[in-house]
Amino acid sequence: MPLTSTFIPSPADVERYARLRGLARDLNHRIVQTIPREAIPQVAEAIGRLHGGVLVLGSEDESSVLMDCCLFDWIREGKNIIEKYAENHPPAPGTEEHELLEAYRQAKYRIVVPQSRVPGAGAHFVDLLSGEELFIMDVGLSHNPLDVAYATRTIPLGQFWMTGGAGLPTGTEAIKIVMDRLSKQRLLEEGRFTDPHKVALVFVRTLLESGASQHVAYETVENQRQQEFHSKFHGADVPQQKMSAYAPARNSPCPCGSGKRYKRCCGARV
Repeated sequence: MPLTSTFIPSPADVERYARLRGLARDLNHRIVQTIPREAIPQVAEAIGRLHGGVLVLGSEDESSVLMDCCLFDWIREGKNIIEKYAENHPPAPGTEEHELLEAYRQAKYRIVVPQSRVPGAGAHFVDLLSGEELFIMDVGLSHNPLDVAYATRTIPLGQFWMTGGAGLPTGTEAIKIVMDRLSKQRLLEEGRFTDPHKVALVFVRTLLESGASQHVAYETVENQRQQEFHSKFHGADVPQQKMSAYAPARNSPCPCGSGKRYKRCCGARV
């Protein structure tokens, strides 16, 4: 499917993205601290990562996925944690933090298929379900294969988007299972989603059940994480460093990135 979009990021766009990505990490750490105690186990159960009342994460990526779902898809009184944070901690208008929080409000969980790459910047994608074209700024994605679809949160930043949480690779079979589940739960009616937040949780659960997070590998290049995926998804044998099963010890750093010990942070919420 050829793209009609001609957007090519400039060095200024890449610089702006890097600046906002750094701000997003700091902002996310602050917002994570406002997650109510009951949210993490409820979301963990929704995405199939709570077993016998115990939080079980298969990889570090799953902790990122869990936190992303807590921030965007745990809804109370019609609002998610991002929206409540913005109300309780309003940034000064015109600041980049204000811009970023406004962008978070428009975030969409998508299945995206890469079409072309811009080395050192990101890649052009098509939303598999809506057909929307978008450029996602992400250095790691600019190195990834073009025949792997991803499920990821996308955040609009003008002419381009950036990702939130951790992207999960997906394939035709997993997508079929998701669509069937959405139809049975009446979350997909007449070609539209009736509840985008519940839809995101169904997508995440299905992909984690398919083992998607175990197909993420890492390679260090100037301290940038770059992702490649197992041959199951792109038909070639790719060297990879498999991650061992991940379950944070109580005294280990919390996977949310707060800098606190797990037992003093997210571990205390479960």
